Amino acid sequence: MQVSLGERIKQRRQALKITQQELAQSLGMTPQHISAIEQNKWAPSITLLPKLAEELGVSIDYLVSGKEGIITDTIPAIKANKRLNLKVKRALIALVEEYSKPAEELRETATSEGN
Repeated sequence: MQVSLGERIKQRRQALKITQQELAQSLGMTPQHISAIEQNKWAPSITLLPKLAEELGVSIDYLVSGKEGIITDTIPAIKANKRLNLKVKRALIALVEEYSKPAEELRETATSEGN
C-alpha cells in the first residue's frame, strides 16, 4: 500500500512527538491547515515543502516519495531533534559530514594528518 504525503507528514510528526499546534506554530500557519494537509485535503505549497521537511527532520524527497536517504535524512533529523542541545547537534552533524565524505577524500585526510 502506497503511503500518501499527508500520512508521511503525520507519521513523522507523531514520531517526533510534535502536536499539530506546535508544527503549525513553527511554520506560521494554523493547526487546521496542518490537519488538512495530513488528511490529504490540501497539498503543501512548493514554498512550504522545504520548511515542512526541515521541521520534521527529513528530506523533501522523503516527504514526496517516501524514499529515505540515510545521509540526506540524518542531518535534518539531527537539526529537528528538540532533545539535543546545540553543541551535541554540531558534533553529530560534523560526524555525519565526515562519514559521508568519499573514501578517497578520507584517505587523503588521514595521510595528510599522519605527516
